[in-house]
Amino acid sequence: MRWAATAFLVLLGGCNLGNPGDLVGEMTVSATVSENSCGSAVGQLPGTTTIDVQLYERDGVLTWVGSQGTFQADIDEEGNFVAHSTGSQMLRAEEPDGYGGVLAPCVIDATEEIRGTLVRRVTPESSDGGEGDAATESAPDDAGEAADGGDADGGEPEEAVPASVVATDTLQVSVSAGANCSDFIGAGAGAFQTLPCRVVVELEGSE
Repeated sequence: MRWAATAFLVLLGGCNLGNPGDLVGEMTVSATVSENSCGSAVGQLPGTTTIDVQLYERDGVLTWVGSQGTFQADIDEEGNFVAHSTGSQMLRAEEPDGYGGVLAPCVIDATEEIRGTLVRRVTPESSDGGEGDAATESAPDDAGEAADGGDADGGEPEEAVPASVVATDTLQVSVSAGANCSDFIGAGAGAFQTLPCRVVVELEGSE
């Protein structure tokens, strides 16, 4: 995934959507970098950027379609969701070390996890499928109560709730076993500040 035009978060960069299901949210999400120990190797990350997002849900799968990337995550009845991906990338092949020996290749392992909660949209006008009007017509004794703002059972009317989402995206990068990435660690442009390292981005948005 890419929260901006950088090399950041490429593991969850896309998916085959098929039929993503019902649209359950459409919003602008702010993405704020709260931690970056990887340095410029992950690109020039803005402190905060915004993303236009559409959220779909079908059969326990949340599909996030954003202006900076798309991913799918498992979601439960409470709206908790998680997406997880791993991958490896060779940054340099094995080569002579200049001293008669061989420098092992530089291979990094990366793990990305997006974990959060979706508050599902509530629209009272459609939540009862039109049964509220029918119930009023068939039960005239409740008409006065409904006129006072209560429902047919005497409870409070359901309030509209916009969809909202809060999530944390964590990217962890380490050197693969047997690899040598010492020449990719330093203060230069495009270098890792340290390895292992991680980047954490906080995501928050609502309709």
